[in-house]
Amino acid sequence: MAPVETPGAHELLSAARDLIRVDDERTAGLWPRAAALLARQAIEMSMDRLWQRRAPGLGATSGRCQLLCLGEFLHDGELAGRVSATWAGLSRACHVRVYELAPTAVELDIWLGCAWELADAVARECRDG
Repeated sequence: MAPVETPGAHELLSAARDLIRVDDERTAGLWPRAAALLARQAIEMSMDRLWQRRAPGLGATSGRCQLLCLGEFLHDGELAGRVSATWAGLSRACHVRVYELAPTAVELDIWLGCAWELADAVARECRDG
């Protein structure tokens, strides 16, 4: 039997986009948080890939520390700032609180775009470096 390949960040983000775009009664009420979780995992996967390539020990530090270092390693502080804000929004969206609404499709689309941009930047950085 052939080994199962682990999906990459882009594949997770594509799956999250599919959840947003498909109108399916079976996922009603579930898709916003599921899409948020996939997007957050994609960001974390992208950072893990970057750290494995550029700074292996950084992956063992806190998420906050990793996000603070991201701009330096990507040579793009603006993207790193947006990724940090996106990760925070996605983290809030992943935790179900009865007094908070799930993220909207528009919010998720913006966050997914940022996560996709990070995955592209990491792919370039790992390829070029």
